[in-house]
Amino acid sequence: MMSLSRKLAVSRWNSLSLSSLGLLAAVACGPAPSGEAPGNEAAPAIQTRTAALGSTTVSLTPVADAQVSSDTPTTNYGTSTTWLVNRQTGMSYLRFDLSGIPTNAHVTAVTLSAQAYDGYAYGGDGNVYTTFVPDDTWSETGITWNNKPATSGNTLGEWFLWYDYTPVDKLGVNSSPLLIPVVQQELAGDKRVSFRLNSTGYKTRYRSREYADATQRPKLVITYDLPEVTTVLEPEADTYANGDFWGERDWNYGSSTELLIHPYFDRRVFLRFNLGSIPASATIKSATLSSTAFYGMAGGGDGNVYTYLVPDNTWGELTLTYNNQPAVQGEPLGSWFLWYPQESPYFDQVGSMSDPALIPAIQNASRGADRRISFRLTNTGSPGYQTSYYSRESPDAAKHPKLTVTYAP
Repeated sequence: MMSLSRKLAVSRWNSLSLSSLGLLAAVACGPAPSGEAPGNEAAPAIQTRTAALGSTTVSLTPVADAQVSSDTPTTNYGTSTTWLVNRQTGMSYLRFDLSGIPTNAHVTAVTLSAQAYDGYAYGGDGNVYTTFVPDDTWSETGITWNNKPATSGNTLGEWFLWYDYTPVDKLGVNSSPLLIPVVQQELAGDKRVSFRLNSTGYKTRYRSREYADATQRPKLVITYDLPEVTTVLEPEADTYANGDFWGERDWNYGSSTELLIHPYFDRRVFLRFNLGSIPASATIKSATLSSTAFYGMAGGGDGNVYTYLVPDNTWGELTLTYNNQPAVQGEPLGSWFLWYPQESPYFDQVGSMSDPALIPAIQNASRGADRRISFRLTNTGSPGYQTSYYSRESPDAAKHPKLTVTYAP
């Protein structure tokens, strides 16, 4: 009966395309031994991907708002529960705090709104225009007509409300796409954004941020996406256990610059990664485990290197031996295949696996108490393949084992 590991290897062999086989032969620098079943090809050690995630929408009320009037050029109205827009003689300023939005957010939509309750249509252009105010230092209780800050650029959209002296609630809404780059710019700057509202024709009066009913206060509604984050982790501990019958089962190899896998002597590699740099609330999107080999020998049979989850993260790099090694859990999370020709077995190859089974394992570990994850790498073939890898103690950091994780913050 065919063993589980052999079935996995044969399955991977059957799934390879003809083009993949050609590439594998080229990388191996020679023909593969007849009758052997290679598994997954080596892939680049680091895969970086950035993509948009689900959108988040926040609703902000102003941290400052006030009207100014040419009829009373030195009077401040910052503590009033209302403000107005009145033809050429009255305009209002609003400032919003963006600090609650992540700096790396990609703004996709912005809506500015204010609750009007009365006004009058004098005639002419009745639109209420939004204009950007680059100076955010104006004071709510200090701004007047005489010291009002200047605006910059063209208008950023408008709304239209019609009144005939009959008080009634009407919502002014500006969802112009022109608001988006301004908010994005200020998010990358001082994380504050100010606007001026004015009209050349109509008069409208609005509830201010001081109004008792919070639902009728002005609002800036911002929708944004966060990019996926890719982080490359090196192991905080790595070593190998040696089941050699020459009495080395109590030896520790944690300070070695190499990691050995050998089926006949039952040498298996252990890696532990600290996931503390990944937010506990993050959603893992993809993961790649990789290690750079520098030597190998194809002994025949199943040449795959299998990755198993080790649920016990308390093992010590300088104390682990074959006799006290932690147990693995479940079926392999995935595998890779590297083939070295007998006539020239010394050159670097990267073993890499991105099996979807890695994702739930890392997700669970990232939300666990110790926020760590351990793996065991093993070749179970008979006689099988042996490979030698650079450890984290190797002087070339680029060749250290790596766990590349892409997550949604």
